Amino acid sequence: MSYLIYAAILVAVVALFALITARGRVHPFIALVLAAFAFNQGVGWSLSFVVKSFSVGFGQTLAALGVVVVTGALLAEIADGTGATARLQQMARGWRTRSGPLALLGLIGGMASTPAAAFAVLNPLRRGIGGDSPRSALTLGLALSAGHALLIPAPTVLASLTILRADWGLAVAVGLPLALIAGAFGALFARGCASGAPNPLDTTVGIAGATMHAPRRGALALLIVSLVLVAMLIVQALGDIASEPFGGGNDRHFILALGNPVLLLVVGVGLLLLLSWSWEKGGLSEAGWAGRALTKVAPLLLILGAAGGLAKVAQDVGMADMTAEYLIPLAPASGALVLVLPFALAAVIKTLQGSSLVAAITAAGMMMELAAPLGLGDPMGRVLAALAVSAGAMTVPQINDGLFWLVTRAGRFTPPAALARLSGGVLLQSGVILAGLVALRAATA
Repeated sequence: MSYLIYAAILVAVVALFALITARGRVHPFIALVLAAFAFNQGVGWSLSFVVKSFSVGFGQTLAALGVVVVTGALLAEIADGTGATARLQQMARGWRTRSGPLALLGLIGGMASTPAAAFAVLNPLRRGIGGDSPRSALTLGLALSAGHALLIPAPTVLASLTILRADWGLAVAVGLPLALIAGAFGALFARGCASGAPNPLDTTVGIAGATMHAPRRGALALLIVSLVLVAMLIVQALGDIASEPFGGGNDRHFILALGNPVLLLVVGVGLLLLLSWSWEKGGLSEAGWAGRALTKVAPLLLILGAAGGLAKVAQDVGMADMTAEYLIPLAPASGALVLVLPFALAAVIKTLQGSSLVAAITAAGMMMELAAPLGLGDPMGRVLAALAVSAGAMTVPQINDGLFWLVTRAGRFTPPAALARLSGGVLLQSGVILAGLVALRAATA
């Protein structure tokens, strides 16, 4: 069976998923499990294959992302208990705009090792600054996508630049302004299609209430802890640099360990308790912060695991890179529009198998020998091709992607609404980035 047919089957499965989850008819976890088996049935692989692949993907996702999500949930519960969330919401009501600070946070967080992990640790801060509104979740998600597509040391950018032997300094000069433009576009898009009304359940009960302790100190502590955890994830991303001093040895292992999920949990919770100087009796018990956080986040963990299982099934089928290869003969022979090819290669791979880093590495590898023949062999051409790859590698998040589900649950979107808002928003945002890259190539060629 042709790999194009495999890809078409996956698209049909996603469409069916959106249909059966609309208005809560089927829980997303159940629907994702059914989607994995339906896709496997469509491609005609064995039952043992889908069971093994799904289980591996489920476990890998929970190991890599699950503990980080629990960390974010615990931070949110502690922030609510100290009054930090309420204090931030009160302060933000006087701001001219909340989207700007959230977009800036997202661009910074986009440089982390994964945008999903960055969203998880920034989510408690978002709930305060953005009032826990759907718009704030979408703004943060789109900004994370823009930052991860264009800013060093995001692993997708590092991989693309390294494989295509592009100049990093030039990449910063091109990527930073484009990231700011893309982040602003994402904020405007979110303003136009998502509600800015705060979640009624999380609005202030009164900062002087009996359960609130040191809200100002708690708000400052939450800000500091969020930035520290993002910094740890950014430093971890430096471990992906394929050269010394970080490309091997003990230095690299130490850097990679800084973003370990368990270390993020210990540092984040411990530092927030220390800086806010607040303690709820039995806070870490089943009846306290820990119990409430785990109860709230348990459905999301199951969904994330199932999404990872679906992604692993799609990856193991091997259709993504084979489908992308069909695009190579369609590329223009030369000219600025040739940048559409590296973007499209990465976008097809990302959409079909879910991993942005795998998409960037695979697409950049395909472009290695094609860059010079297509007129992209000069320094600027290689940088623009690399950034086109990394931008494509973020396009588009869908039901097999962790960031998709974090934004969906934080924004209280239905899966079909998230496909329209987040997936559609990233597609338009990436189109803006690609247009900027093409314009730069036309001006410098």
